[in-house]
Amino acid sequence: MAQPRPDRGEEQLTDRRVRLDAETIVDAVLQLARDEPQSRFTFKRLGEALGVDATAMYRHFRNRDAILRAALDRLFSMALSEGTSGDSPTGWRPRLERYLTSLVDVFIKYPSIGCEAFATDTFGQGELRTIEFVLSCLSDAGLSDDRLVHYYAALESYTLGHGSGIAQEVLAKPNSNGHEPWLQAVAVASVSGFPLIEEHRHRLLSLDSLNTFSAGLSAILDSAEREGTR
Repeated sequence: MAQPRPDRGEEQLTDRRVRLDAETIVDAVLQLARDEPQSRFTFKRLGEALGVDATAMYRHFRNRDAILRAALDRLFSMALSEGTSGDSPTGWRPRLERYLTSLVDVFIKYPSIGCEAFATDTFGQGELRTIEFVLSCLSDAGLSDDRLVHYYAALESYTLGHGSGIAQEVLAKPNSNGHEPWLQAVAVASVSGFPLIEEHRHRLLSLDSLNTFSAGLSAILDSAEREGTR
């Protein structure tokens, strides 16, 4: 006697279980990070999203931190791909500027993952490729040895720190998208007795998280450019 065929839902569930792998799990983490940016992902929630039992995740990742590192490593790869694809500039400075800006943009797009960037090493190929890329750009700028590593450290710590901070801001204020005013206190406080703040008040009020990041990035690159051409 022929056995009844499973309904379509059962077929899809079985098929998804068979094809579950590390890449599929990371895909689901990033999808949740976009769709539910204020939620902390759990194995249970991932299982629900993938249509599998939560324990299936343990066959590919030891714990939540391992998944987080893999997802963050994917963000590094995405930023490098976006920053170097298509009409990518040829000079060391615009290449570097474009990649680092892309990295912050990716953190904003996936804030619950990006907010972990400053305090998390991924130990993955994506992060290693980005480190190599930054070092290569700085080498093209004419920097070498200790000074090359000095500027690498300055750029990476600044970008990761500022980028993860903006991601935290987006988690708290989902519609800000990096444009939260930088100095809100100046807008409401009396600045009498602070002549420079009073003089530049309108300029200070025009600052937001992203243009403040750009200003700091430009300052570091200006310094690297000067030193590299000596």
